[in-house]
Amino acid sequence: MTTKQLSKHTLKQYFNKSDLCDQLELSPQLSFHWSNWDQSCLIQRKKFRNFSNKHQLDKLNLELLELKKESIWLCNKLKVVKSDLFSLYESYVDSRLRLTWFERENEILFSKDGEQGPYFSLTSMKWFQQEIHKKFILRKILVESYTLRSFRLDGNIPVHFRLNNDVTIYRDNVSIHQISEVGFILKIKDKKFLNKIKTSNMIDIDIPIIKYKEVRELSPIETFKKLNEDSIESDLCLTSFKLDSRILNFYGNLNNAKRSSAEEFYLFARFDDFLPDGHDLELKKIFKPLVEKTKMLFSKSIEEEFNQVA
Repeated sequence: MTTKQLSKHTLKQYFNKSDLCDQLELSPQLSFHWSNWDQSCLIQRKKFRNFSNKHQLDKLNLELLELKKESIWLCNKLKVVKSDLFSLYESYVDSRLRLTWFERENEILFSKDGEQGPYFSLTSMKWFQQEIHKKFILRKILVESYTLRSFRLDGNIPVHFRLNNDVTIYRDNVSIHQISEVGFILKIKDKKFLNKIKTSNMIDIDIPIIKYKEVRELSPIETFKKLNEDSIESDLCLTSFKLDSRILNFYGNLNNAKRSSAEEFYLFARFDDFLPDGHDLELKKIFKPLVEKTKMLFSKSIEEEFNQVA
C-alpha cells in the first residue's frame, strides 16, 4: 500500500493483509504496526477469536515451532539440561518464567553447540534475535493476556549523536525508533555506547525536525502526503538538543539496555528531557500533534469499520 492512498479506510486495508508482521508504511521514515496500539490489538484479537484470518496465526505458530528443532544446553553449578530455542524464548516473554531463568542469583550458562560447550552467560543475550522475539510477543497478544500499549508510531529517523567527552559525531549508530505522545525511543545500534554514555555528562543530539514542524497544521492525510513529497535533502536540516546522560537511570532504561541483544539497545526519553540548544523549538509541540492526529484518523476508521470491536 502506497502512502498516497492513505485515507480513513487505510486501517481496514492494512488489517486485510496476509502477514501479522507487516508494517503500515506512512512515509519513508514513519510506519505503524497494529501491536503498538491497544485498540488495534483488540481488533486483531476479535478477528482471530471469530476465526477470521486465523491462517495468519497458524502460519506464525508454525514458524515459531521450528525453533523446537534448534537444541540448546543450559548449565548451572549442578547440572546440564538440554532444551530448545522455542522454550528459551517462551521463558523470556513470560514474566514469571523470566525470574527463574534470567534473574537467578546463580547465573545460568547456555550453549548452542553441544553439552561440552562452549558456554556463554544466558543474560549476554547472544542467543537473542529481535525479529523472533517480536513474533512471540505478537502471538502472546493474540492468544493470551498481555499488557497493551498506548498509541505510538514506528520510526526510522537517523539522528547525529555526540557525547561531551568524545569529539566524534556518530551519524549511523542512533535513530528515533518509536514516537509516542510523550516521547521518543532511541535505537542505539552499538552496545559499546552504553558504557560511553555512563561515563559522559551530556548527550548532544541533532534531529531533523524542520519537515515535521512544517506539517503541524495539516490534516493527517495531507501530513503524510507532504512527508512523502519532501526531498532527502531536508534531512540535512538538523536541530540540536541536549540530553542528560543520567537518562540511563530513569524509565527502566538501564535494566532494559542490559537485557537487550548484543548488537543494540533502546533508550526512552520524554520530549521534555530534550533541552533546546541555541533555539526555542520544543519537540513536544512538533511530534505530539503528529502522533495525536494519526491516532485520531485511525480511531475514526475503527468507529466506522470496526465498531463491533471498539
